[in-house]
Amino acid sequence: MLYLFSFLMNLQFFGAVSVPFYLQRMGFTYTQMFSMEMIFSVCLFLFEIPTGVIADKWGRKASLFPGALLLGASFTALGVIHSIPAFISIQIVSAFGFSMISGADRALVYENAKMRGKTDQEAAVTASRYDAFAAAGMFIAFPAGSLFVSSGLMPRTQALGMVFIVTGACICAAGIAVLFVREPVRSQDAAGTHALRHAYDGFTCVFKNRLLRRFTMNYATVSALTFLMFWFYQPLLSDNNVPVAWNGFVSAGFNAAGMLLLLAAGGINGRLGAKNALFVSSVIPGALYVLLFFFPHSLPVVFTAIFGITMLRAFRAPLLTTLMNTQIADDSRATVLSGVSMVERISIALFYPAAGLLMDFSAHWTYLVAGIAVLTVSVLLRVEKIG
Repeated sequence: MLYLFSFLMNLQFFGAVSVPFYLQRMGFTYTQMFSMEMIFSVCLFLFEIPTGVIADKWGRKASLFPGALLLGASFTALGVIHSIPAFISIQIVSAFGFSMISGADRALVYENAKMRGKTDQEAAVTASRYDAFAAAGMFIAFPAGSLFVSSGLMPRTQALGMVFIVTGACICAAGIAVLFVREPVRSQDAAGTHALRHAYDGFTCVFKNRLLRRFTMNYATVSALTFLMFWFYQPLLSDNNVPVAWNGFVSAGFNAAGMLLLLAAGGINGRLGAKNALFVSSVIPGALYVLLFFFPHSLPVVFTAIFGITMLRAFRAPLLTTLMNTQIADDSRATVLSGVSMVERISIALFYPAAGLLMDFSAHWTYLVAGIAVLTVSVLLRVEKIG
């Protein structure tokens, strides 16, 4: 049932047409679109710790079930509303629902495996299968959603709403599925008591260690700037007259390519060394952004940039996490890594308004500014020392 939960949660049929949804159905500008996403990110940051207390004190299913229902209902509502005030309210509810799921699902995967007598190695295999079912859901839903929107079965604006409605129904079904998962009995008075204190310690600890601070700022800023490509690739394809039907296949392609690059990460790091691998994996995305400024209508450049930036973002995350682990004591590792994640989310939220304003001014100049920013961070925050 956990695998079914993972699969249904990731049947996100809107994933490859989210930008057309904002611009064509809602009639938003890029500034408004990124402002809505900033609201979601800020709320997610604010809700993450309180909802974590719910999962720790009352159980994972007590968090996952209502979280899935709230998130599913939010996506369903997005498919029918048109007003900005309603959209903002839905973003807040959606962030609360998502925060109730984030982390609690992976905790339940591990605890369920241990309850069934599995070793840590076997539990890791279970977690990998859980991620595989999530990937399968996205690989099916992204192309299916973009094909449906471009199929002509209903008007484009209605189809853009329908993919959100169907996604919401699948997520609600995932919430029902999780009720049938076995969960170990937990103490209600021991867990979650010091969650706020742990969050504060994790957030401040990343700035106390000089090397960890450099790792964190490198990770958070480059990750936030390259994350923008997940929003840029759809207008890039549209500007080059690529049919919307292809959006899902492009998205599935760069996600699959990113996983293949991760499989080769060991060999790449061994040849280049961790420091050089980090530097190269941030310089190349910066250069690709700049290349888009000069050749925005060259399909080979566009596809190289989309795939290169998204793949290298995926490549950097586990490498930097491993390096950060060398600077963190065992008894505070989860707390500190949570703090690193919070810094990343803040960075993404801060970049959203600037990206929206720049995109409304000129998409080409946005790519140039993003490229210069990535290259500047790559140089100024270059990791010169490890350990």
